[in-house]
Amino acid sequence: MTITSISWKGEQAVLLSTDTASAVILPKRGGKVASFFYKKKNFEFLFQNPKSGYSNASIGDSFEAFEACGFDDAFPTIIEETVMIDGNPLHYPDHGEIWSAPFDLTIHEEKAVLNYQSRLLGYTYQKQFQLSDQTLYGFWQIENRSDIAFPYLWAFHCLSVYRKNMRILFPKGTEKIMNGLQSQRLGNPGMIYSFPEEDTPLGVRYDFTRVPQPDNDTFEKYFVWGNVRDGRIGYRFPDEQTTVQIQYDTQIFPYLGFWVTAGGFRGDYNCALEPMTSFYDSIANSEKSATVRFLNPGESVNFEISITFLDIEND
Repeated sequence: MTITSISWKGEQAVLLSTDTASAVILPKRGGKVASFFYKKKNFEFLFQNPKSGYSNASIGDSFEAFEACGFDDAFPTIIEETVMIDGNPLHYPDHGEIWSAPFDLTIHEEKAVLNYQSRLLGYTYQKQFQLSDQTLYGFWQIENRSDIAFPYLWAFHCLSVYRKNMRILFPKGTEKIMNGLQSQRLGNPGMIYSFPEEDTPLGVRYDFTRVPQPDNDTFEKYFVWGNVRDGRIGYRFPDEQTTVQIQYDTQIFPYLGFWVTAGGFRGDYNCALEPMTSFYDSIANSEKSATVRFLNPGESVNFEISITFLDIEND
């Protein structure tokens, strides 16, 4: 593997490269992974910034006003909200603090190491990326260096490219799906469906392993109902004869969401499997579901996630 400093759409970036794959990381844009590319199939997995460059976001800005693309970290929440901490209200920004944060970059033992000191909650946030053949490994450590415990949610906010014939690979053991947003096709939030298929309130058969077709002009989000026990998920791309496999620890991430826009959100076409620590998307929801997690003073949470390109033949 080689690690090279490059410019990516006018941004300071670092390129991780092997004979079979490459990844581009933007330190000053939240440590965003802007590209994960499979050289063998000439296939870009991550949804790309539709603009020629990136706008300057500040902590607290609205996520949807900026470039929703690539792989960001959602921490300590997804939905903007006010949280009570030690008896005092504190504002958690839209999609959290990390996506707009400037990280310091160092290269150590063939890893891109990114560090950030929180302005919001006094935690330190480190993530490291390493590329081996066609697998991108990410390693995280989040440590509370303040003297107050705070509630948190971490979500894997990794936007994939959209293909109308792609398949969504949910974890083994998935039996039920909960709708998370008001939807013309899935009805009200909270409605429960059988997986992988069930009729919707409109009388249409919905296959949860498929994405909406591009003429639907829709966006949806739904969740696996209950705890996930198999930390292997991903996407199957028949045209590219490629599967993208994501692996993680279900003890850290027992819940899983899925977001898809087929033109309904800003005209974008992308989707995202989202392993998360709590159910679902906000501290308020995780309190209601009794899944909220706290990071206590001096405590750290450590985890690893890998993304791998796999070949499929005659699909």
